[in-house]
Amino acid sequence: MDEMEIFDAVAKKTGVRVKGDAPAFHWTTYRGGGVLARLYLPDGDGLAPFLRECAREGVFPFLLGGGSDTLIADGTVRRAAVSTRGARRVRVDGQTVTAQCGARIADIVRAGREAGLGGLEFLAGVPATAGGAVHMNAGAFGAEIGDYVVEIECLNPVSGETVVLKREEADFGYRRGVRLPVLGVTLRLDRMSAKESERRAEEYLAVRRGSQPLAPSCGSVFRRCVLSGATPLAQALLESLPDSAGAVVGAVTVSAGLLVERAGLKGARCGGAMISPVHANFIVNVGGGTAADFLSLAKLAERRVRDLFGVTLQREFVLLE
Repeated sequence: MDEMEIFDAVAKKTGVRVKGDAPAFHWTTYRGGGVLARLYLPDGDGLAPFLRECAREGVFPFLLGGGSDTLIADGTVRRAAVSTRGARRVRVDGQTVTAQCGARIADIVRAGREAGLGGLEFLAGVPATAGGAVHMNAGAFGAEIGDYVVEIECLNPVSGETVVLKREEADFGYRRGVRLPVLGVTLRLDRMSAKESERRAEEYLAVRRGSQPLAPSCGSVFRRCVLSGATPLAQALLESLPDSAGAVVGAVTVSAGLLVERAGLKGARCGGAMISPVHANFIVNVGGGTAADFLSLAKLAERRVRDLFGVTLQREFVLLE
């Protein structure tokens, strides 16, 4: 029995629906790429039993949430994936909000707002689920979801046992969250009026609309990076930055988009993919973009930035192949 047969048997045993040939267009925010040979679709109560049984059988699927930061390779991908979107319950108790891993951030913000709570408005407009946000410690505007975490319910992918981590055990950092598969998270939010929550969310959304592309994308392609005077161009750029950014010490953390832009790649195109003219750390699908188109541009950016600035870019997206 091969892995696919094992997953199918587990799905049958646990009553989980199976979708064959699931296209990337419908399951990722880039809306381009290949198809998943199998996508498993448990409901909210069926996700944990399905994953536990998979672990006991010695296999484990790729967890696919909102589909941002995920690129599905062209062709047919035979690695099994499970959608967490069915596990989307959100419960409010006092100042704490408990959400299943497939709950959208927008739904968590809305539930908190209705209860007079806020704090996650900085993620307004981000197409993430609770599990994905905690997995990568999603952040923006100087705040991170890890700042609000009380505890995370995870699953050991080897034993199938449930593990509960307190925030301090999760070792949150920049784009670094929980490594174990996330089943749910409990957050402690701030007391905030609905009016104030709406005002903050709209402010953040306005900034995003003005600085980020509207076309389909995976989100940010590369992580922030450290720029030093490794090459003449890098030194010149370093010296042009304000002292407050850290240039006085000879190195500074900068947006990868700044380096891609200074490398002259804004608007560069391959097939149906383009490095966004709005923000160079986004590769957008301008029509019929494939995974190969996306990867060609990502590799071009990596090569050009390394050659010009001596910086090795670190990818933020995951390639499912």
